[in-house]
Amino acid sequence: MKGFAVVTLLLLLAGCGGEGGGNGVEMPDAILQSDPRVMRLEGIVERADTLLAPGIHVSYSVSALGETTTDSLVQEVSCSGVTCTGIGVTINLTDPVLTDFIKPDVNLSASGANIQTRDGFDTAFISGSVDASEMGVVLPGIAVTETPAGLGYGFWGEHGMAGLTLVDGPFFGRVNDIPFGGDMKVVIPFALGDAAGTNPDGMGDATWTGIAHVVSIRTFRRQEGTATLTIPDLSTPAVTVGISDADGNPIGKSGWADLSLIDGGFSVGTAGSNYLQGNFHGADHSEAYGVFDTDTFTGAFGAKRQEPPVIAQ
Repeated sequence: MKGFAVVTLLLLLAGCGGEGGGNGVEMPDAILQSDPRVMRLEGIVERADTLLAPGIHVSYSVSALGETTTDSLVQEVSCSGVTCTGIGVTINLTDPVLTDFIKPDVNLSASGANIQTRDGFDTAFISGSVDASEMGVVLPGIAVTETPAGLGYGFWGEHGMAGLTLVDGPFFGRVNDIPFGGDMKVVIPFALGDAAGTNPDGMGDATWTGIAHVVSIRTFRRQEGTATLTIPDLSTPAVTVGISDADGNPIGKSGWADLSLIDGGFSVGTAGSNYLQGNFHGADHSEAYGVFDTDTFTGAFGAKRQEPPVIAQ
């Protein structure tokens, strides 16, 4: 029974993201092309050379033939360039998990996305259903007749973006004419953009502040958190990253302090165990984006460099 449940979940997972239903408001192409926020996001995607995803958390309950299986799992992924892979899972810039944001001229405004701003970032929210017809995996004998709701959250600046896909709700189908049904929750954080490829340098210190999407891996509830990155001494760069939830409580067992920088990137831990990975973006290292995954929370973050205070002469 458990093997059947996992196979079914992988099939559903391949289609997470769908096309985003939104509120059904459609906008003419001319309006889409004239929206500088959408156009800027298109440019980020076109230039992207880096995709990060810490892991895929799944919680499910599925019933068939009078038996019910309930379980939670995390699928670790390994990322290289713009592709992340794991056992039975591949995510890249063409994956339905990301297409609501990866094809902004087609999907963002056309799907009724709520585009706003928060702390210097453009943000978008998309709601819809997981589209079984667009799943990238087809398994013989399995037909999914009802899929859960999909929610997409993203934010972007000039050189990168971060966000997550949440799937939450019932699903039904048949396996070799045997009906099954259940409830599934999935969260997939991600970050992408054109990484700087070099470490911030100079004299003195530097600080980047920004925002984060924080999701409990127990309740799958999303919070709007904050992110702060600091380098105390740019001549010997090591970065400290702080992520906080909506109430200001820190995420991470002991924070992520004094992380070594290699070609503008930083990484520590493994999925589900105080993991954090990110990159600085822009030729002037003006932005940073990344993902995190602890035994309690997972999510994505972005931050912008703060100008040093002007000292009066």
